[in-house]
Amino acid sequence: MPEFLIDPNLLYIGLLAGLWIGVTAAYIPGTWIPETISFILLGASIVFMTFLPTNWVALLVLVLGVAAFLILPFAGKRYRQFAEVGLLGQALGSYFLFKDGLSISPILIGITLILAVAYNRLVLLPILKRQKDHNEYDESTQVLGVRGRVVKALDPVGTVYVNKELWRARSDDYLPKDSKIIVTGRNGLELYVEKAKHEDAPDYEHEQQSNGIQNGSSQK
Repeated sequence: MPEFLIDPNLLYIGLLAGLWIGVTAAYIPGTWIPETISFILLGASIVFMTFLPTNWVALLVLVLGVAAFLILPFAGKRYRQFAEVGLLGQALGSYFLFKDGLSISPILIGITLILAVAYNRLVLLPILKRQKDHNEYDESTQVLGVRGRVVKALDPVGTVYVNKELWRARSDDYLPKDSKIIVTGRNGLELYVEKAKHEDAPDYEHEQQSNGIQNGSSQK
């Protein structure tokens, strides 16, 4: 077997590349390309590591350290610092990865740690932010342009009936009860509306009565 295939530093680079590509796959799921590359790199690295005096406990610590970054797509940005604590596991696992005099270059370990921090902050976290902004935009556009009716007068804040739901709403103009409105924006659970013209809007009270009749009929 060619010696370069079982060079500790080379195997270490392949192992880390596989782990971090696997982490990236959790941030951009659906393509299967990074997952496949990660699987190949990890599988090949571990197979070749069996030919060396590998400390498998240290390998587990290293893997768990990198895996801490898998928390972010599911738990959110507020756990960023906790995830980066996982780099201690990467550092310790890297240092003790091999036995019997074999070791990873400390310089290489330091470089990979710096690259990991930079990759997290410059690549992974921006991906999360773009996904969050995209999701919030999708939610906000679901009611944009939808017509409704004022249930509680807006002066400037009140309640409107839109998409078969009651919403807190705000308007630049005073809008009395039963005014027909159209949604022009959204901020969280509050809608921005203005007076609609020339088209019918949902009748809140009529629909409530209809639902009551339907509910009563279903109970019978």
